Amino acid sequence: MSNNNGQFNNGFPQRGNGGAGAMAFSADGESTAVLKPVSLDSFAVPMSADEIKSIERAPKRHLVWPWVLAAVIAMLAAFAGGAYWFFQSHALPGVTLWGNSVVGKSQSQIVDEIDSAVAKSSVTVSYNGNTAKITLKDLGLSVDSQTIANEVLSAKRDAAWWQRYAFWITSDVATEPANPAAADSTELNSRLSISEVKPVDAQVTLNADKTGFETVAGQQGQGADPEPVAKAAVALVETLGANESKTMNVELKSTDPVVTDKIAEQAKATLDKLTKNPVTLKIGDRTIATVDASALAASSTINANENAKLAAGETRNGYVVFSADKLQQYYEQSIKPTFSTKREDREVIVNNNDEEIKVLKEGHDGISITEGADANIGTDGATLLAKGGGSLDVQGSIDAMQTKKTKRHVVVDLSDHKVYAYENGKLIRTMSMSAGQGNDYKTGACGGDLCTPTGDFTIWLKYESQNMSGNLTLSDGTQESWDVKDVGFVNYFSHSGCAIHRIATQTAFNDSDIAAMGKNTSHGCVGIGWDQAEWFFSWAVYGTSVHVQA
Repeated sequence: MSNNNGQFNNGFPQRGNGGAGAMAFSADGESTAVLKPVSLDSFAVPMSADEIKSIERAPKRHLVWPWVLAAVIAMLAAFAGGAYWFFQSHALPGVTLWGNSVVGKSQSQIVDEIDSAVAKSSVTVSYNGNTAKITLKDLGLSVDSQTIANEVLSAKRDAAWWQRYAFWITSDVATEPANPAAADSTELNSRLSISEVKPVDAQVTLNADKTGFETVAGQQGQGADPEPVAKAAVALVETLGANESKTMNVELKSTDPVVTDKIAEQAKATLDKLTKNPVTLKIGDRTIATVDASALAASSTINANENAKLAAGETRNGYVVFSADKLQQYYEQSIKPTFSTKREDREVIVNNNDEEIKVLKEGHDGISITEGADANIGTDGATLLAKGGGSLDVQGSIDAMQTKKTKRHVVVDLSDHKVYAYENGKLIRTMSMSAGQGNDYKTGACGGDLCTPTGDFTIWLKYESQNMSGNLTLSDGTQESWDVKDVGFVNYFSHSGCAIHRIATQTAFNDSDIAAMGKNTSHGCVGIGWDQAEWFFSWAVYGTSVHVQA
């Protein structure tokens, strides 16, 4: 049931015809009320211009964590960069010196710490009621703190980059501060009132011809043994001043010299190498001088303590210490005065093979050194000697020496019975000769025993006078003997015993006499006139080439 007041009939809505958008509820044919849809536009409230501007000005929200992360990374990078820069000049993490941590210390700090430890390293010693405090200095020992500090700073530098800064990867520099075996007992004996027989050091000296070195053996002495005291002092240094020594009793014994025979031999070996491969002084590619054995002897000393602190201008190669000042002084006094700005050419005699057989004159380059260019010869030379050799380049100019050659050659012709002397390809002398009895006089060919051999030879042995004797079995079984006294001006060219010499006669037999003789008379030698032999002996020097032809 329903009525016009919109009541429901039987509780069911019915669709009617009340117009568009109207809904009718009918259960019994009667009309019902119509409900219209509600528009949301009726609820919209327009915004003012100020409200719109307020919204436009409202700040936008940003994320904060990326900025925090960036700041942390920047701080870590700055820390890493600072650490990297810092450790370029300071000991790396994990580095120790004699077991003591030195991480983060600079070279100067490490040097100061070592020097301080050396100064404090006094050992209390006792003998027969006398006591004294002995330091490394008292024992003649020094510590090269600068070199050791350099080793500390270099530790781990060759490792991978991450290993350098890893504190758990350690590297200990254990270089011995000083060699206890090199301790000197003089001060120790004096402080303890011990009568000492001093040992004598072994020496390395120039040999007689000043081209090399030889050793002179040392001698033992008698007195306090300094080595145990030195060991105790070294042990104190290695604690970097953290420990103090206990009193130790000194014993008397036969004492070795500081420079023992073994050390001297090793020093000699070092100097021998530098003599064999000397440091050279050069202008361009031209050698003008060498640091020879004499220069080495003048500029070097032997120090048995290989770790000793070097004085200014000193360098070390094993047990040999070189002084830049002494080397410079030797250069100024003994090398530089030999230089001449005027060139002198070298003159030599060569044989037909172009082999030098005699030096007539030793020449030299013309050398001009730029003002002041040789002021550091000592310093630079001492550095190279410590490295084992090399060359020093000096600014200057060279007028290079030339070599003038004089070629000498001898031809012996068995068929025309002549000896020809050639100089620089020019015939300068012709001499008549008598050859071996076995050579055919007309052709020069060998026809049996007692021949002068043909071929190419060089003069290898000479006698101004010689007694010649021999005994030879000929091919027919007969014996040939000779015994000739005072054969003059002998020049051996074959190793079978054949020589060019003054013809073996009792009285003078000259060139014209031999030419008129008309026969060969020797046992294989080449005999020339008495009036020619002395000249030939002087002219045909050792090594002169000889060609013998038929």
